[in-house]
Amino acid sequence: MTSRPPLAISQRQPQRTLSASGLSQRPAPQRTLSQQLPQSPIRRSDGFGGEQGGDGGDGAQTRYATLPRRVGSKLKLELANDGIDHAGFVESPQNPDILSANKVFTPSRVMSMTDAPDLSGMSPQTSAGQSVDGDSLPMPMPPRRARFSVPAKNVQSAPTSAPAKKDLRSKPFTLETPPDAPRYSRTGKQEPCGRPRKNNGGPQRDTNANSGHADFYAWRGGHPEDQWSDSIIRIGYFDKAPAQSAQESASAKATLFPALKHKNGLHTLSSIFTNILNQRRHIGQISSPSTFKPPPRVTLTDSKREAWVKELARPSVPLRKLSRTIPHGIRGRVLLDQCLNKNVPTDRAVWLAKCVGANEIRAFKRKGVNNTFVMGGEVKWIRDWTVCVEQFVETVIGAFADGDWKSKVTYAIRLATHLYAEHLLDRDHYMEWLISSLETSNEAKLPMWLLLVQIYWKDMLKIRRHGRRLVTTMLSHHCSIYESPDRDVLLPLSTKLGSFVETLLLASPHSFVHPTTWSRYRESLQATLSSSREASINAFNAIDMRIDSLTNSNVKTQPAVRSTLVALLDSMLRLPFKDDIPGQIHKATKNTSVLIRTTLEWCTSLYRFGATKIYVAAAILRSIPDMDTDLTGEILAFLDADALHESPRKQSVYHLVSELVRSGHFCVPQYIQWLIARGGLLDPSEAEPDGPCAMRLLVEMPACTFNNSMRSLRASLLRRVSFSVEDEANDIGTAIRCIKYALSVPIDLDDPMLQKPPMSVKKLTNKIGLSSRSLKFEVCYWLANDFLDSVVQRFHSEKSHLDLAARYLDIVHKLLIAAQDFSMLETTLGYMTHSSNIETMSYCVNTLSLYLPEFVALGSAKQLFYAFYNRLRAISAQQGIVARPLLAALANLAPRLPGLETIASQLRNELLLADRSNPVDASSPLSDSMTTQLQDDETLLSEQIEKLSTYTSADKPTMERFFHTLVSKLVGCWTKGDERQRPFSILLSRLRVFDTQYFDSLMKDWVRHIRKLTKRAPIAQMYPLLVSSGCLSLTTLLATALRNQHQGTQSQPAPVGTSSTYMQEILQMLVKPLEPDRILTPDDCYRFQIIQKQARLEYAKEVMLLVRGSLAEWAASRNQQPPRGPLDDEKFKNQLFELLRDLILMDPQAASQTLSLKSPDAKLASLIETLTTRLLVPHSGGGQKSFEQVLELANEFTLPFCQVKLSLNLTIHDPSTPEGAERLQAQFEQLSTAMDNAIEANNVMWTGMLSYLSSDITSHLKNRAEARFLDLFPSLRSLPFDESRSKSDIHMAENLLTVVDSVLRGASMHKHCAFSSAMADKLNDLWEVLGSTSEDNSTLRKAVLTHWLPLLLAYLSLQASQSSAMVDSSKLPAGDTRARVLVILAGIILELDKYPMWNLSPRVFDIALILADNLSEEARLQCVRAVKDHTADPRLRYLFSFAPDPAENFMLAHREKPPTGLHERRMMAMNLGMGMPPEKLTPFAFRRWEILNEPTPNIGDNDTSLSLTLFDARKM
Repeated sequence: MTSRPPLAISQRQPQRTLSASGLSQRPAPQRTLSQQLPQSPIRRSDGFGGEQGGDGGDGAQTRYATLPRRVGSKLKLELANDGIDHAGFVESPQNPDILSANKVFTPSRVMSMTDAPDLSGMSPQTSAGQSVDGDSLPMPMPPRRARFSVPAKNVQSAPTSAPAKKDLRSKPFTLETPPDAPRYSRTGKQEPCGRPRKNNGGPQRDTNANSGHADFYAWRGGHPEDQWSDSIIRIGYFDKAPAQSAQESASAKATLFPALKHKNGLHTLSSIFTNILNQRRHIGQISSPSTFKPPPRVTLTDSKREAWVKELARPSVPLRKLSRTIPHGIRGRVLLDQCLNKNVPTDRAVWLAKCVGANEIRAFKRKGVNNTFVMGGEVKWIRDWTVCVEQFVETVIGAFADGDWKSKVTYAIRLATHLYAEHLLDRDHYMEWLISSLETSNEAKLPMWLLLVQIYWKDMLKIRRHGRRLVTTMLSHHCSIYESPDRDVLLPLSTKLGSFVETLLLASPHSFVHPTTWSRYRESLQATLSSSREASINAFNAIDMRIDSLTNSNVKTQPAVRSTLVALLDSMLRLPFKDDIPGQIHKATKNTSVLIRTTLEWCTSLYRFGATKIYVAAAILRSIPDMDTDLTGEILAFLDADALHESPRKQSVYHLVSELVRSGHFCVPQYIQWLIARGGLLDPSEAEPDGPCAMRLLVEMPACTFNNSMRSLRASLLRRVSFSVEDEANDIGTAIRCIKYALSVPIDLDDPMLQKPPMSVKKLTNKIGLSSRSLKFEVCYWLANDFLDSVVQRFHSEKSHLDLAARYLDIVHKLLIAAQDFSMLETTLGYMTHSSNIETMSYCVNTLSLYLPEFVALGSAKQLFYAFYNRLRAISAQQGIVARPLLAALANLAPRLPGLETIASQLRNELLLADRSNPVDASSPLSDSMTTQLQDDETLLSEQIEKLSTYTSADKPTMERFFHTLVSKLVGCWTKGDERQRPFSILLSRLRVFDTQYFDSLMKDWVRHIRKLTKRAPIAQMYPLLVSSGCLSLTTLLATALRNQHQGTQSQPAPVGTSSTYMQEILQMLVKPLEPDRILTPDDCYRFQIIQKQARLEYAKEVMLLVRGSLAEWAASRNQQPPRGPLDDEKFKNQLFELLRDLILMDPQAASQTLSLKSPDAKLASLIETLTTRLLVPHSGGGQKSFEQVLELANEFTLPFCQVKLSLNLTIHDPSTPEGAERLQAQFEQLSTAMDNAIEANNVMWTGMLSYLSSDITSHLKNRAEARFLDLFPSLRSLPFDESRSKSDIHMAENLLTVVDSVLRGASMHKHCAFSSAMADKLNDLWEVLGSTSEDNSTLRKAVLTHWLPLLLAYLSLQASQSSAMVDSSKLPAGDTRARVLVILAGIILELDKYPMWNLSPRVFDIALILADNLSEEARLQCVRAVKDHTADPRLRYLFSFAPDPAENFMLAHREKPPTGLHERRMMAMNLGMGMPPEKLTPFAFRRWEILNEPTPNIGDNDTSLSLTLFDARKM
């Protein structure tokens, strides 16, 4: 046993020796970390023992001083050192190599162990800095490593100064300390007084017994244990004197040895040692309370504060010293800036932030207020501190101009990251700031924010509200760069951003589950995904399927698929036109049989009109990629199943099959074989025009496309029913000769047709229109190929440009339109693209614009546009002039084609410049003298037009005077029927160029004035020329037609005279075909026809309002004189019927509102009733239809017309009167009854029109259907479960869900539907069923998993998709029921994990994700409190956006003191089943701001930031 000497004993300072360790000391600036820090007092010297000082001869060497010299003769020592001459040893330590201190210690510099000499006199602990090489190299480079299996002798060159003196002194012996010897700890103990620090080779004196290694002291004669005395000899040496007064006088062997030899001796000995250890632990236990206090802050001057911060930046200054004087005034943003400017190490900057924060937070607690205020103040301070950090980082990032910007940004990001990692920031606020900054970042700063966000996105992706927002922001930037015109410049950024998005796609696919976001950015993301990365493609497809399950209709029956297909097909007839028609359709279904059958039914429906549907259907059928699909067989099966009695439907089939035969997609041999297998044609009536469609098709198909065998077989089959193929051929030849004669194409001289004048074009078109499809096909083929080809060949032979006379082109155009053969019209326009005549090409472009839907369906609209556009550029380049007619036609066409917005804008600007052909700029080019001249004589009109064209601008007063002068002249021409109104219209169009906006306002005021006139010329004589020439726009005409918006509902003074029929005349002008006369040229009529068709396609709602006003006007003017108006004309009524038919297909909702007039006029009500009934049932005589009849007539094609009829029946009564309200309620009940009967009859096709009815009706029907739907769900309270009854209930629930689906997906439900408590109750019932473990409920549980839960999830997905589409969360209803639904869904997710085979858990989770978005913060916190104590499922943490704080649930265990008696301890163990006493848990407040490594300058037993009593710490 040993003891330490008292601290007052001093030790001598070490002296520098001539040893190698003493001479190889590095200079101060190059000290290593171990040399800079105070050396341990227990480390042994690394050098050889040097000569002793003046007192060295006494032999009293200390424990760590230089070892005593080794005894022996010089000869013996020299012999012992002989052979030590390799690279690991220097013989003369007085003169080491000058580079030896800087050489790295490597394994190659270690001497071979086989040749190692006896170095017992050397210290075993040689530092790396002391290893030297024997080679004396002149250059400061390390020598090449010697490969020595046998060490080579080191040959040293003699020094130039003085010869090395050989050290002949004997080397001291060193006793090595065993490595397992325990060592005394110096924790909390100061350096003993009088004891020098360890120095290499210096003398040391150890007078402290309790230092160094315990129980191992080499004899040196200076240790207290080595001092012999009488008492030490008798009783031994003690570290501490024994407590008893009397010393031991005898040995204890006699007493202890028998006890140890006993069989229980070992147990007794272990008990003794255990008690000793327990007693030691009890005595050394730290029980004093914590004395920790944050380092105080003091007030310092600015200079001292600056010096303090500089010391903080120096790592050599200990923090314990700095903690004494933390200056006031360094807080918040100032603290961060000071750390940045002084380059304070990050760990020391965090230490300072903790010190300041701990004092700030404790300041709130010293105010003596309630805990709520304290917590609120602390939260507010942390929030403000987080804002300071955010501003600090943002400012440093934005300072791009600074020279050391990179180092500052690196420091700021590193400091902020350390603060974030130690939870010293408000993490939610910090992440929201990061994402907001990324959202608003421009492309220049985007890489920096991406780098910053990438540090934290693992934490962001663990929380739904941050993860989804991050993904949305990344996708938004990715899409904007993808669609940017500078995409090639931003390619590196786009590539990097795409890589980040792919990483997010794989790391957090849940964050992409948001229908609105996915639909917006899906295409751009799919276009940039790498096809080689299979994992990314699979993740994309998986998310796509998850979104589809949320957004697609939940009714997957065949009628629902058919309704979707019909809706897509109808959209092809409306603007904006789709480029990829087949691609849009094929997304709806993968069942080609359903697709073909639905397309054929849509094409042949009586409720779809025009030739566009033929070419849309043909394009879809041609694009079916499945090679195993028998298209011809599907068409023949359709003809066999549907008789097609109506003539329009038959003509549609003939036309469609002819187009498919033309392209080779209809197999004629297969059709003839099918026809022969059915017996062929047996009756002559089968070949007649009104014969069966499947039989008559043989006559209508174009025989010119057959081969010889098929023609012969066709002739044989037709000959059996007395149909002459020769007569058919003669008719075709006669038709072609008549057309040749009309086109002035030479025919045979002996042809009797030459004896008669040529047949008029009108008569020709009528005959062509009534002919068979076979004749139309061959005539159109001859026109578009033979005739035009001969013209082209003739002009090619003459080496001139193609120039077809306008009259011939007009004839060809009219004949092709009469035959409805737009394929051949496309070929004709293709030939005309080589023409050199500007007027001809302008005519072709106008034709393309007039029949744009058909050419879009053919897929040639853009090709033809670009062809004529290139011709315009070529003519402008060759001739140096602007082809204004062609330019105007292209400028009108370009905006209607998708994807040509840039070209359309360019063409409009070029047209404006062309109209201002002279670039002269004058402030007022139109003088009063010009106006006076126009009033004097009209002979100068042409001269004034040319003079006007030379100016480019006009001031408003002059322009107004000139406008009124022109329109007054124009009104005079209308009164007289003068032809000179054309020049005035042209002059007005020239005037419009100078200021379009002001001119339109003048024109609008003037048209309103014309509308009020009681006597005026007919509208058909006034406006067509102005509209055709561009003076009167369609927008202005429709905007001024109505007197006010509520024409039909407000009482107004009845108009008189011609003003009483103004709207009817405007409507008649828009639907009546114009004929050329002495005022309107054919070109004017053609352009006006384009505007008429454009009004139906692009201004459907405005035209609907015009129809509404016209009907109300007709009803109001019936009692006036003259009684007859345009609507009294039956021809105009038929035209109005066709207009309504088209408008209903364009916008059924607007049509329903238009025709829902509450007028007491019986004749008006009868007219509307007749029109709507005729629209619904074309061949009926009209009359009222009940609700049940309307629902029975509903199918995919009649749905828009049923909607109009149903809306009309529900709005004929005024709800403002008591009687009207009562009747309306009665009608609601009738409709509900009809709806229930239709559902019982499994008729749910009518549900598609519910969404377009009024909000009151849809809300009533939805609530009724929802109530019945929820009442059908089973629960544990409805036991026993009837499985047979459940099947009918499931079928009824599916039909009711179809009703709810149709209403909720409709456009009229603008208000979000709140979650009902009944729905939450049913969801809770299903949760209880899934959670039940009873075997009696197994049948019910299986039914719930199979049917009932998917049905309720389908209903919830409707709510979820509607919630996802609402961006403004303030419009969402209160979140109490919503939060309850989310908690129930969370429980169902956990329960469904028990049933993995049903695969319902992912769908429930996706629905919960959408419902959790935009949830209010209060409701979210309620959900968190409900689930966080019951489960640690990461899905629920992500769903409710809460991350567990590691220090949040810390608890203190207070253990009761165990009883002292053995019997009591045994009783407690028996009662508790364990030997440990019970514990009491209390919450522990973990103060992160007070976790300081150097808290205060005062050292105490328990001064740490975490009290040592928490760890049962003991003093050593």
